Amino acid sequence: MRPEFRAVLLGLALAATGVAQAAPPDDYAYAFPLQIPAEHAAVRVDLTPEVYAASRREAGLGDIVVVNAEGGVVPFAPLPEAPTIAHPYELSTRLLPVPATAENPTGVRVERTAAGDIVIDPGHATGTVAKPSVWLIDARREIHLDSLELPNLPDVDTEIHVAIDASNDLQHWNERNDDAVIVSVKRGEDGVDLRKITVDGEPARYYRMRLTQGAVGWDGTNAPDVHLVGSFTDAEADRNAARRWITLEPTASAAANGGTDYDYRLPAVLPIEAARVELADTNTAARFELLAADEGTPKASWSSLAAITAIHVGSGKPDEATTFSAPVRRQSLRLHTTTPLAQSPKLVVAWRPDAFVFLGEGTAPYRLLVGSYAARRADYPMDSAIDALRAQNSADWLPATSTIGPRVDAAGPSLLEAPKVPYDWTRPLLWLVLIGGALLVGGMAFSLLRQSKADNSQP
Repeated sequence: MRPEFRAVLLGLALAATGVAQAAPPDDYAYAFPLQIPAEHAAVRVDLTPEVYAASRREAGLGDIVVVNAEGGVVPFAPLPEAPTIAHPYELSTRLLPVPATAENPTGVRVERTAAGDIVIDPGHATGTVAKPSVWLIDARREIHLDSLELPNLPDVDTEIHVAIDASNDLQHWNERNDDAVIVSVKRGEDGVDLRKITVDGEPARYYRMRLTQGAVGWDGTNAPDVHLVGSFTDAEADRNAARRWITLEPTASAAANGGTDYDYRLPAVLPIEAARVELADTNTAARFELLAADEGTPKASWSSLAAITAIHVGSGKPDEATTFSAPVRRQSLRLHTTTPLAQSPKLVVAWRPDAFVFLGEGTAPYRLLVGSYAARRADYPMDSAIDALRAQNSADWLPATSTIGPRVDAAGPSLLEAPKVPYDWTRPLLWLVLIGGALLVGGMAFSLLRQSKADNSQP
């Protein structure tokens, strides 16, 4: 084991002093083998429907632990929130010159469409047209720009100084580079070619290049291309990409409340985030109410999750999924509609698995133990462990990802039920003693009473 990993484990052991220890492995019903690519300090585990089905709902995923080859329970906890993923981004586009006049260089109106495209309206400019000294760049999305380059400058010697600004609304600009030099001088082996400009700062969609020294004739017909290199983050897209989809067929249908109820059942209690309805017949439209059953109550009650409109016209794309305000952990779902349908609709559900992480203490192979009436996972300070590993590696370090194998019995499904308490014989024995004592006292009293009557009857 690496020294730095030992330090992380030691810190966890010290921080976890006083918390309840996890129950031994034979206190869990099922086991799932974990496959990991190689030895790693930390390993991510994304739960599968089979794991959810093996866990007791009342445990709230607390009856899940990881053990090593020796059977020892290793530090295991929900995965702390990871840093936002930075995706590489490159774009080649045109410089958009902003027309100017000698008398009124600020008379041009720059706006953007609803889609965010740049619109340059020269209608307010007056006077003699001057050569442009400002060019706009649309990065097409909000990006962290590392550099911009002019790869195809006109075939003439060029030496200028420019400033680079950034904006997200085309109205408020922040300076990112106040003096960048662009040089393209072709003199054989003594030529100079500097076309790349370094840019830094907060992410933005729009960039502006201002000429501060020198002169060029780049207008709308001969403005050079610009190549952008940077990165972007999109937390919502990353979350959507992590979703997993399940298509459900109805298990039952029945007339109810002036319409029809269609019932569906997931393979386990899953954290669902979105849903859409697929209609079987073309040229059909219907409105539905999506409900979920709270099966934790003695008599299941139904609560409304969302209103969904489904349209199937021609060969169009599927409807957009309806996203819930927060994940809902349910297994039984129902669609209610007052629209008569010739065929039952399908319900397509999106869910995102809970992510856990464990530290590779001991030796492989590792197993995921799931399902127990009484055993619960200890509370490990995994946030501190992950922070320590990122400090040793990099800020965007992520644990390795494991694959969960098929389920096998560990101690068996009986561990999911409450243990049988041995019958307490002391209570019935006590009652027998009390009853026997009462009978004995009663018999003695009856005997004394008969003796007293006999004595009184003698002359």
